[in-house]
Amino acid sequence: MAVKSDSRKTRLKSKLSVSAQVSNKASDSAAQKNAGRGRPRSEGKGQVVSCRLPAEELHAFDALCTQLGAKSRSDGVRSVVRMASGFLEFSREDSARLEEIRYELGKIGTNVNQIALAANRGRAPMVKAQWASVDELRRSLPMVAKALSQIIAERRRQGVALFRKFAEAQEGVRHG
Repeated sequence: MAVKSDSRKTRLKSKLSVSAQVSNKASDSAAQKNAGRGRPRSEGKGQVVSCRLPAEELHAFDALCTQLGAKSRSDGVRSVVRMASGFLEFSREDSARLEEIRYELGKIGTNVNQIALAANRGRAPMVKAQWASVDELRRSLPMVAKALSQIIAERRRQGVALFRKFAEAQEGVRHG
Protein backbone atom coordinates (compact mmCIF):
# COMPACT_ATOMS: atom_id res chain seq x y z
CA MET A 1 0.00 0.00 0.00
CA ALA A 2 2.84 2.32 0.62
CA VAL A 3 3.72 1.94 -3.01
CA LYS A 4 0.23 3.04 -4.10
CA SER A 5 0.36 6.07 -1.86
CA ASP A 6 3.71 7.13 -3.28
CA SER A 7 2.48 6.70 -6.83
CA ARG A 8 -0.58 8.85 -6.08
CA LYS A 9 1.62 11.56 -4.57
CA THR A 10 3.90 11.41 -7.57
CA ARG A 11 0.94 11.72 -9.97
CA LEU A 12 -0.50 14.59 -7.95
CA LYS A 13 2.86 16.39 -7.90
CA SER A 14 3.18 15.81 -11.63
CA LYS A 15 -0.30 17.25 -12.28
CA LEU A 16 0.44 20.28 -10.09
CA SER A 17 3.75 20.83 -11.89
CA VAL A 18 2.08 20.66 -15.33
CA SER A 19 -0.67 23.01 -14.12
CA ALA A 20 1.89 25.51 -12.83
CA GLN A 21 3.83 25.36 -16.11
CA VAL A 22 0.66 25.98 -18.14
CA SER A 23 -0.23 28.88 -15.86
CA ASN A 24 3.27 30.39 -16.23
CA LYS A 25 3.17 30.00 -20.00
CA ALA A 26 -0.23 31.69 -20.15
CA SER A 27 0.96 34.63 -18.06
CA ASP A 28 4.17 34.89 -20.13
CA SER A 29 2.08 34.84 -23.30
CA ALA A 30 -0.22 37.57 -21.95
CA ALA A 31 2.78 39.69 -20.95
CA GLN A 32 4.30 39.24 -24.39
CA LYS A 33 1.05 40.27 -26.07
CA ASN A 34 0.94 43.41 -23.94
CA ALA A 35 4.55 44.21 -24.85
CA GLY A 36 3.88 43.95 -28.60
CA ARG A 37 4.27 41.45 -31.38
CA GLY A 38 7.30 39.36 -32.17
CA ARG A 39 10.07 38.26 -29.91
CA PRO A 40 10.48 39.95 -26.53
CA ARG A 41 12.33 43.26 -26.70
CA SER A 42 15.72 43.79 -25.18
CA GLU A 43 16.57 47.21 -23.81
CA GLY A 44 18.11 49.62 -26.31
CA LYS A 45 17.75 47.32 -29.29
CA GLY A 46 15.15 46.97 -31.99
CA GLN A 47 12.73 44.13 -32.20
CA VAL A 48 13.07 41.17 -34.54
CA VAL A 49 10.21 40.83 -37.02
CA SER A 50 9.86 37.77 -39.19
CA CYS A 51 7.39 36.46 -41.73
CA ARG A 52 7.03 33.67 -44.24
CA LEU A 53 6.70 34.62 -47.91
CA PRO A 54 5.58 32.49 -50.86
CA ALA A 55 8.31 31.90 -53.44
CA GLU A 56 7.00 34.48 -55.93
CA GLU A 57 6.78 37.20 -53.26
CA LEU A 58 10.26 36.34 -52.03
CA HIS A 59 11.65 36.69 -55.58
CA ALA A 60 9.89 40.06 -55.93
CA PHE A 61 11.27 41.19 -52.56
CA ASP A 62 14.80 40.11 -53.50
CA ALA A 63 14.49 42.06 -56.76
CA LEU A 64 13.36 45.13 -54.79
CA CYS A 65 16.31 44.71 -52.40
CA THR A 66 18.65 44.63 -55.38
CA GLN A 67 17.00 47.72 -56.87
CA LEU A 68 17.30 49.59 -53.57
CA GLY A 69 20.90 48.50 -53.15
CA ALA A 70 20.15 46.72 -49.87
CA LYS A 71 23.03 44.60 -48.64
CA SER A 72 20.73 42.12 -46.92
CA ARG A 73 17.05 41.23 -46.61
CA SER A 74 17.05 42.97 -43.23
CA ASP A 75 18.22 46.20 -44.91
CA GLY A 76 15.48 45.65 -47.49
CA VAL A 77 12.80 45.29 -44.81
CA ARG A 78 14.02 48.48 -43.09
CA SER A 79 13.90 50.34 -46.41
CA VAL A 80 10.37 49.12 -47.13
CA VAL A 81 9.23 50.18 -43.64
CA ARG A 82 10.75 53.64 -44.10
CA MET A 83 9.10 53.98 -47.52
CA ALA A 84 5.74 52.83 -46.13
CA SER A 85 6.09 55.45 -43.38
CA GLY A 86 6.33 58.16 -46.01
CA PHE A 87 10.07 58.67 -45.67
CA LEU A 88 12.10 59.05 -48.83
CA GLU A 89 14.24 56.03 -49.62
CA PHE A 90 16.64 56.20 -52.55
CA SER A 91 18.19 53.50 -54.69
CA ARG A 92 21.93 53.64 -55.35
CA GLU A 93 21.23 55.10 -58.81
CA ASP A 94 19.07 57.83 -57.28
CA SER A 95 21.80 58.55 -54.74
CA ALA A 96 24.31 58.95 -57.57
CA ARG A 97 21.95 61.36 -59.32
CA LEU A 98 21.58 63.34 -56.09
CA GLU A 99 25.38 63.59 -55.89
CA GLU A 100 25.37 65.01 -59.42
CA ILE A 101 22.66 67.52 -58.47
CA ARG A 102 24.66 68.58 -55.42
CA TYR A 103 27.71 69.12 -57.64
CA GLU A 104 25.64 71.16 -60.10
CA LEU A 105 24.21 73.25 -57.24
CA GLY A 106 27.75 74.11 -56.24
CA LYS A 107 28.50 75.24 -59.77
CA ILE A 108 25.31 77.32 -59.89
CA GLY A 109 26.28 78.95 -56.59
CA THR A 110 29.67 79.85 -58.05
CA ASN A 111 27.97 81.36 -61.14
CA VAL A 112 25.57 83.42 -58.98
CA ASN A 113 28.52 84.78 -56.99
CA GLN A 114 30.30 85.69 -60.25
CA ILE A 115 27.18 87.49 -61.49
CA ALA A 116 26.98 89.46 -58.24
CA LEU A 117 30.68 90.31 -58.42
CA ALA A 118 30.38 91.46 -62.05
CA ALA A 119 27.33 93.58 -61.19
CA ASN A 120 29.13 95.16 -58.24
CA ARG A 121 32.02 96.11 -60.51
CA GLY A 122 29.65 97.67 -63.03
CA ARG A 123 30.20 95.07 -65.76
CA ALA A 124 26.66 93.69 -65.60
CA PRO A 125 24.05 96.36 -64.95
CA MET A 126 21.00 95.01 -63.07
CA VAL A 127 17.72 96.47 -61.94
CA LYS A 128 16.42 96.12 -58.36
CA ALA A 129 14.32 93.02 -59.16
CA GLN A 130 17.35 91.24 -60.61
CA TRP A 131 19.45 92.15 -57.57
CA ALA A 132 16.72 90.78 -55.30
CA SER A 133 16.69 87.52 -57.25
CA VAL A 134 20.46 87.18 -57.11
CA ASP A 135 20.47 87.91 -53.36
CA GLU A 136 17.72 85.36 -52.78
CA LEU A 137 19.69 82.75 -54.73
CA ARG A 138 22.85 83.56 -52.77
CA ARG A 139 20.97 83.01 -49.50
CA SER A 140 18.98 79.91 -50.45
CA LEU A 141 21.45 77.88 -52.53
CA PRO A 142 23.76 77.07 -49.60
CA MET A 143 20.79 75.89 -47.52
CA VAL A 144 19.53 73.68 -50.34
CA ALA A 145 23.02 72.28 -50.90
CA LYS A 146 23.40 71.58 -47.17
CA ALA A 147 20.03 69.79 -46.99
CA LEU A 148 20.92 67.73 -50.05
CA SER A 149 24.30 66.86 -48.52
CA GLN A 150 22.57 65.69 -45.33
CA ILE A 151 20.20 63.48 -47.33
CA ILE A 152 23.10 61.97 -49.28
CA ALA A 153 25.16 61.39 -46.13
CA GLU A 154 22.17 59.83 -44.40
CA ARG A 155 21.61 57.51 -47.37
CA ARG A 156 25.14 56.28 -46.88
CA ARG A 157 24.28 55.51 -43.24
CA GLN A 158 21.11 53.69 -44.39
CA GLY A 159 18.75 56.48 -43.32
CA VAL A 160 18.54 55.58 -39.65
CA ALA A 161 19.12 58.96 -37.97
CA LEU A 162 17.02 60.94 -40.42
CA PHE A 163 14.23 58.37 -40.15
CA ARG A 164 14.28 58.68 -36.35
CA LYS A 165 13.99 62.47 -36.61
CA PHE A 166 11.12 62.03 -39.05
CA ALA A 167 9.36 59.55 -36.74
CA GLU A 168 9.83 61.84 -33.72
CA ALA A 169 8.39 64.76 -35.69
CA GLN A 170 5.40 62.62 -36.69
CA GLU A 171 4.83 61.67 -33.05
CA GLY A 172 5.03 65.35 -32.08
CA VAL A 173 2.38 66.21 -34.68
CA ARG A 174 0.08 63.43 -33.42
CA HIS A 175 0.46 64.36 -29.76
CA GLY A 176 0.94 67.98 -30.32
